[in-house]
Amino acid sequence: MKKIFCYLVLTFYPIAAATIQGIVIDETDNTPLIGANVLLNNLDIGGTTDINGEFTFSGINKGQLNLEISMIGYDKHQKTILIENNENLKLIVYLKREPIIWQTINVVGMFPSKHSPEITQIVNNKTLIQKNSSSISGLLKSIYGFDLQMAHAHGRNVNISIRGSSDYKPGGYNNRVLLLIDGFPVSIPNSGAPDWNAIPLENIDRIEIVRGPASSLYGHNSMGGVINMVTKSNFSNKTFRYDAGIGSFNNSILNLNYSQKINNINLFTSAGYNNSNGHRFNANHNTIRGSIKLKSNSNNQKNWSLSGIITKSNNGQPGFIYPDNPGLISYRQSERVSSYIQLFYSLPIFNNGYLSSSIGINHFNTIYNDRDDTPIDKIQGQTTYNDQMLLLRNEYQHFFNDKSILTIGTEFGNDQSKADVINSIYNQPVQQTIAIFSQLKKNVNTLLKMDIGIRYDYRWVQGGNNYPKKLFQAFSPKFNMYFQSTPEKQYHISLNRGFRAPSISELFLEHESSYGLQFRGNSTLQPEYLTAAEIGFKRNKNQSHSWFTNIFYNYYSDMIDFVYTIPVESINRTNVEAYGFEIGGIQELPFDIANLEFSYSYLDMKDLKNPDLPILYRSKHTVKGSIHKPLIKNINFSLSFNYKSSQLYEDFLSDDHPVVDNIFRFPIKKISDTILFDFQLSKTFTNYKIKGTVRNIFDKEYVLIQDYPMPGRTWQINFSKNINNY
Repeated sequence: MKKIFCYLVLTFYPIAAATIQGIVIDETDNTPLIGANVLLNNLDIGGTTDINGEFTFSGINKGQLNLEISMIGYDKHQKTILIENNENLKLIVYLKREPIIWQTINVVGMFPSKHSPEITQIVNNKTLIQKNSSSISGLLKSIYGFDLQMAHAHGRNVNISIRGSSDYKPGGYNNRVLLLIDGFPVSIPNSGAPDWNAIPLENIDRIEIVRGPASSLYGHNSMGGVINMVTKSNFSNKTFRYDAGIGSFNNSILNLNYSQKINNINLFTSAGYNNSNGHRFNANHNTIRGSIKLKSNSNNQKNWSLSGIITKSNNGQPGFIYPDNPGLISYRQSERVSSYIQLFYSLPIFNNGYLSSSIGINHFNTIYNDRDDTPIDKIQGQTTYNDQMLLLRNEYQHFFNDKSILTIGTEFGNDQSKADVINSIYNQPVQQTIAIFSQLKKNVNTLLKMDIGIRYDYRWVQGGNNYPKKLFQAFSPKFNMYFQSTPEKQYHISLNRGFRAPSISELFLEHESSYGLQFRGNSTLQPEYLTAAEIGFKRNKNQSHSWFTNIFYNYYSDMIDFVYTIPVESINRTNVEAYGFEIGGIQELPFDIANLEFSYSYLDMKDLKNPDLPILYRSKHTVKGSIHKPLIKNINFSLSFNYKSSQLYEDFLSDDHPVVDNIFRFPIKKISDTILFDFQLSKTFTNYKIKGTVRNIFDKEYVLIQDYPMPGRTWQINFSKNINNY
């Protein structure tokens, strides 16, 4: 109403001052940017864009003005404006996303990421293309602060850790990092582990990463951090793209993408195929995946999207190389069919309000064919898992004139699991969650911003008719503050509390592995909590000069862990402490030699109450880096390296396990330091690209998991082509 009144005044009455109106738009997808900072520097007048991405300044005297528009995650826009004769000026400003891989942006549920604040790293599409990985786990291992423990990149047993939050466990148990696709979880209810093979790398636009507890927004299972895969959604042309590749071990890759804008609807569909014989016996993998996404593209701020993914994968389970019996091999294989359906709808409501609702249904069917040491055509037994997940989420955001954004939301989740590894007395355990959350983003002034939030989770587990209902409740608060001392320098401080309830497997597991180790859940487990503090500094001078440093402290109460005894049992570690720091940056080397990306992470983690019970699979020192150099005629070269210091593990394959306090103890051993180098060379033509990659170029023998050898030197060649408006 205020805008209409101002327009009438300006139209019918002569005034002594001008009006500046404008809209701020994302250059990549042409969507309005809400909450962008708009400043007239020489007049010390500022504001933020509204729900339509618009801003208005009235009563402006003629003269020369310095306009500055900025938003976290985007390049700053600066423009000199000359006002003459009391004119009314209308502007359209396009902001370009920052190409730097460590920037602060905003993440919240299925909303566009810019709507809500978190201390977040973005891996944009340009970086994704550079990395040229055939799996999401292979991609993430190159990003600072991440530690991946895996038997092989396409296997079932891949655990991801942020700042020491997780270690390796067979089956992916004890996972504390939440994996999302467009803000929706893709974790398997039984174990809480991500479904890695279901992620369509071929249609990922960017990856958003939150380090540290995000329970104030996402609740259970996000206490270590969040990884949000944002898929492509806005297209102006009819486009077909294919990506084909071949590599070591008869690896073959084919990805097909088709996108088209039909009236006000964006259509994106893809199909993917990845096959390999594997680097050793029974390490083969085969994945077939299809996806579709429909998204509205209207100007009235009413938006909806519908997406679906279906994946079928077959993986060999090569097993451990037994030191005492190297001839013993595993014939075990697994099959999984997973499906995802997500629906999202949003609309403006009230005055400067924005309401969204989302629903998602995931289903997982996994079969392990247990063959032990028998020929592959003879199945000795099967282990089956049937899991499904339902999530309903509603959010309301209100934009205030004082540059504040208030978010209020509710969430309901229902997880069910039927598995052969669950004790039969529990009869298909069900976990349900009801939650309410709120957060406030406030720009105190042009230099200082604050984020505060809190979430309450009410979670209950029903094991079955013979098991009483178990309740878990938790409050998860957060406080983040940002100080922008100069346009180039930003400081931040954060205090957060994370929460994770025991998974179904941690509570009710009863399973004996193919190598004879017994796993037992613990129905008396308590939920775990994490109190985290972080301070950090970032300096962004330009695209070729950016540095950051973060110092963090994490304190776990009742940390849930599987302890290697006989049988392996799930317990609560009372007091666990972790602290460390990260430093890194991007720097253009002298004489335009190349661009260097570098990061170093330090982690010290220990059990304060039981120092003799070690924290396993955590590297104290991690160094990652890469050198990029554009050569002549659109040829690009890159060399990357990854160093991990030694890690402790319990040798549960050893026959030497003495009894201490009536508990079997396995010997503690070390995995040696590892440093790997990868090389990449690419040539870009008008509408196609050829890329060659060599990984582990020095053919180093190494393991990430005890007695589980990783591939030596491997190669891959990719060819991709875009066909536009055909």
